[in-house]
Amino acid sequence: MREFLNEIRRYLTPVNTVIVLLCIIVFSVESVLYYLTGEDSIGRFGELGWKQVLENRDYYRVLTYMFLHGSLPHLFSNMIVLMFVGSTVEKIIGSGKYLINYICSGFAAGLASVYYNVWLYNKTIASAKSYTVSVGASGAIFGTVGALFLIVLINKGRVEGISTRRMIMFIVLSLYEGFTASGIDNAAHVAGLLFGIVSALILYDRRRLSG
Repeated sequence: MREFLNEIRRYLTPVNTVIVLLCIIVFSVESVLYYLTGEDSIGRFGELGWKQVLENRDYYRVLTYMFLHGSLPHLFSNMIVLMFVGSTVEKIIGSGKYLINYICSGFAAGLASVYYNVWLYNKTIASAKSYTVSVGASGAIFGTVGALFLIVLINKGRVEGISTRRMIMFIVLSLYEGFTASGIDNAAHVAGLLFGIVSALILYDRRRLSG
């Protein structure tokens, strides 16, 4: 039991733990309110849609959407990945830099989603036009994955026992799952991943890991 608790504590870094708890709390409150009122008021307030952002100027949605989730499995799968990947990145680059990586990756992913869906909407014939909205932390999580990938690549696989090959396989399989499933915001995933790699180029100090 003690070994299990010690293993759990390895992944309880300050900023990442707060982000995970915040996502869980928001989802719990959202679920309770929906059960009591039959209306998803929090979801409607925070979801990301290009009309809401560009036409209504609800710019805050590019941040709030990443703390919302559409279902319990959606929340669970995202938080499991975030617990492992996010805590690892936070330990390597530090809490402040990790927060920048996470929030900015989610922001970049949100913008990519907005403008991709505008393009898709305008490209679609009038009879088939549909308006989609996005929620979820996966864009920001892909940013942490991108950061970890670059760190592992720079250190030639000598990071927390994570090999470069394992990271590549994880990224490929994650993207493949998104592109082969319906209702997935792949524009956000790809943008988050690329931004995470770029942000790590700026934020990562190799001396911190070696020291």
